[in-house]
Amino acid sequence: MIIKFKGSGLLGIALIFALMAGCAALPQKPEAPRVSITAIELVEAGLLEQRYQVKLRVQNPNDFDFAIKGIQFEIKLNGQSFVTGVSGNAVNVPRFGTAVLDLEAVSTLAGLARQFKEMAESKTPTAGYGITGKVHLAQPAVSLPFHEEGEIKLPWLVE
Repeated sequence: MIIKFKGSGLLGIALIFALMAGCAALPQKPEAPRVSITAIELVEAGLLEQRYQVKLRVQNPNDFDFAIKGIQFEIKLNGQSFVTGVSGNAVNVPRFGTAVLDLEAVSTLAGLARQFKEMAESKTPTAGYGITGKVHLAQPAVSLPFHEEGEIKLPWLVE
């Protein structure tokens, strides 16, 4: 015996449309932020380690706020590691907006000596730099990689 309910086809179609509308409301996959260096300041120079205050500008290209719960990064000069840093400080970057993060980073004496040696030998007034890392978001709970490159002028190396 088969029991049929009148209007069950209409109910099924309504259920499908409700599910589709719910899926459309889910956030899109976030686009990676652009991260640039705005300042690096030496805070403490020890024998084996140097501490820096690094300011990074984070640009959010998405149509929703970024709730950053952490960041990890590495800055390279002329292709070699210069400083690394991590932070678990929470910050909100508005949709299509920017925020400046004030972070701590460290370098080693060996890395610093290698950088100075290369800059002195190159005798060029510029150095290539790169910053790579990940921004960890609270919602949606994802990690977004970033990478930016550029050149900085080193006026003290000009002859």
